[in-house]
Amino acid sequence: MVKQQSPTINQANITFFVITIIMVVSSKLFLPRLGIGTNLWINEFIYMLLPPLLIAKVNGWSVEEVYKFKGTSTRNKAIGIFSGSSLWFFSFYISNIIRILMDKEIGTFTIPQHINTSVYQNILFLIGLIVLAPICEEIFFRGFIQKAYENRSKSQGFVIAGLIFGSFHILNGISEVIPACILGLGMGYLAFKTDSILTSMLFHAAANTSAVFIGGVLQTHIKEEIPIWLHFIAFAGIGLTLILLKSLKPETQMNEHVEVYKEKKGSAIGFVFLGLSAILLCVVGVIEILVRLSIIK
Repeated sequence: MVKQQSPTINQANITFFVITIIMVVSSKLFLPRLGIGTNLWINEFIYMLLPPLLIAKVNGWSVEEVYKFKGTSTRNKAIGIFSGSSLWFFSFYISNIIRILMDKEIGTFTIPQHINTSVYQNILFLIGLIVLAPICEEIFFRGFIQKAYENRSKSQGFVIAGLIFGSFHILNGISEVIPACILGLGMGYLAFKTDSILTSMLFHAAANTSAVFIGGVLQTHIKEEIPIWLHFIAFAGIGLTLILLKSLKPETQMNEHVEVYKEKKGSAIGFVFLGLSAILLCVVGVIEILVRLSIIK
């Protein structure tokens, strides 16, 4: 019998459900009172970072080994940065297509005015987006969730984790789900191929930095339709990303046949919680649609 030395799918799915429901409730309470930046810091430190670290501590796991805190080549780091920036253009393009379609067919959606977006809160938000989110979310999704699913299949683990990552971003709006899935698959592939979440952290930071410093500028030129030039930029971005990811060089030869811990029973419980998470996130999406339809405010 192989001793459990990494997260199980049960642990991953149950933890994901718990932090999702807590984050929804917490943001509802804290966002209007504490501000957009403080709320993000709470989300990243307490809900994203703390659970996987506590679970590793309780089980006596090596955080560096289990969550892939490993070094990688300068080449792979550079690929992580440049692929994050280039794939962001495609995800930005998809996000705007969905947003414009929903604005036309359902109705517009705006941020409530009572949320504190002072200069101080905006600074906290930018730091959280560019620094904290790439670290904390990668530890949770690529380190914790992906590692759990890799116990069943290494090549499928990053796909499942990427889709869970994308679905979680419905909390930022329906238009962000597919773009986040795309980015999540890119980050997951990097972690899978290099066996280091450093590359996915750099990818995440580059994508978020692009969203902050390029997204705001591009968004001023996108109102009710996608400009022609953005079509070319978007597909050039995904084409460059595929070339970059294909050129990744693993640090060591991976062996799919290495014996690892696998859940023998009880996995159905974990998938029940994953289903509950899906229902919860769908409810969030339905609420957005109702707000767009002006049925609720």
